[in-house]
Amino acid sequence: MLISFLPHLVKSWSSTLWPMQSTSVFRTTTLAAEEKLSDLQLVATPDYPVAAGQSVNLHCTAFTMPDFVIWSWQRRENQTWKEVISERDLTLTEPEQSGTYRCSARSRLSQRESSTHTVYIISVHATVGENLGIAAFVFSLLALIISLATVFWLCWQRLGDTVTTSKTVAKGFPGPEKSPKGGLPNTNCDTDAYMNYTSTNQAYTDLDTTNMTGDNVYSSLS
Repeated sequence: MLISFLPHLVKSWSSTLWPMQSTSVFRTTTLAAEEKLSDLQLVATPDYPVAAGQSVNLHCTAFTMPDFVIWSWQRRENQTWKEVISERDLTLTEPEQSGTYRCSARSRLSQRESSTHTVYIISVHATVGENLGIAAFVFSLLALIISLATVFWLCWQRLGDTVTTSKTVAKGFPGPEKSPKGGLPNTNCDTDAYMNYTSTNQAYTDLDTTNMTGDNVYSSLS
């Protein structure tokens, strides 16, 4: 009776064990598929040398990757790789950050590294010739400003002298008087008067102001 029962026991145990093995194999296959990490690609923006102060962004990507991934960046120094940061993106701005970089990604079952990329950030310093050119430009600009200021000052002085002369003439020094009719000047002071005598009948003598009969009119010669 015991012998007849053994085949049923073995069959029952085999039926129970097979689903467990199938489930374990399925889970292992699924886990391996989920954790598969494809080759990494390093993307640099921009991918050419830049001047100091400009940014270079490095981005690491993969065609397929699991949900859990640890990203990191490494820089080559003295023929060895040293980790820089544990991020998916890396931004560089300083000349001393120039060098060769690569990104790395690690999942629970695999680890990948990207190809390398060299970053050039150029330090901009003025040369001796550029410094001399800048100094010459500054001195030229300064000389131009001084020249313009001098011309303006001279024009202002000349204009001030003209205005002062005009005011002086208007206040104390009247202009020449117009001669009255007859061509003789108007005399309002008690001084000797002289005139040109062109007559040939009588000899020229001084005019006597006591014999005046009107303005600038004399009755006789003295």
